[in-house]
Amino acid sequence: ETRGAAAKPRVPAPAMPESAPPPTAKLDHCCGLLERGKSDEERFVGLLLASKIVAAPAGLRRVCDAALAFLARLVQSPPPPDTVGGGNPYRALALSVLASFVTDDELRSRADVLACAVAAGAAVLGAGAEATDDELRDCASVLGVALCQPAGLAEAVRVQVISSLAAAAASPLPPASDAAPSAAPEAAQEAGPAVSRGERGLGVEAACALLGGAGGHVLAGGEP
Repeated sequence: ETRGAAAKPRVPAPAMPESAPPPTAKLDHCCGLLERGKSDEERFVGLLLASKIVAAPAGLRRVCDAALAFLARLVQSPPPPDTVGGGNPYRALALSVLASFVTDDELRSRADVLACAVAAGAAVLGAGAEATDDELRDCASVLGVALCQPAGLAEAVRVQVISSLAAAAASPLPPASDAAPSAAPEAAQEAGPAVSRGERGLGVEAACALLGGAGGHVLAGGEP
């Protein structure tokens, strides 16, 4: 005969889920890789992570300060040897990040950001049909902003981006049967300058729209 009440079995306490690192910790990690990475591979990882987590203006500006020198090299880098399907993943990521930078009023007026944006645009214009649709779209986006800023327009003239756009705008249009049906005016306006691949690279419509934006800026009193 046992004495006293039987001991209750111990129920282990439920495991507490690991808390996710705060956003500032993730940003610190990304900027640390960009600023102090031991190799370009580490910097590339930092840039890739930053592109997925940063949206607020303060975060964009911090990443810009940490990444801009690397971005300037990245837009000029050849694609990896094992790249399939055309395009350049290094340049594509750089363009995507630059497209985010130029959405910020402070960053889009910085001369170093504009110079990097123009250099990226020149790289895509030089790539022609090898650029992917995403690269062409981001190229049109960053150039559209840069050409409406005095420093960006001056840099575009200096590195002959304007003359490249003029050549693209003068290219013959494809036969009507090959052209994709145009979108509704409202949708086209929201999407920005149309881009097209193939022999025309950036595309006649996008080149004309970018030149028109630059010309409108000059007529409005901006410096070429």
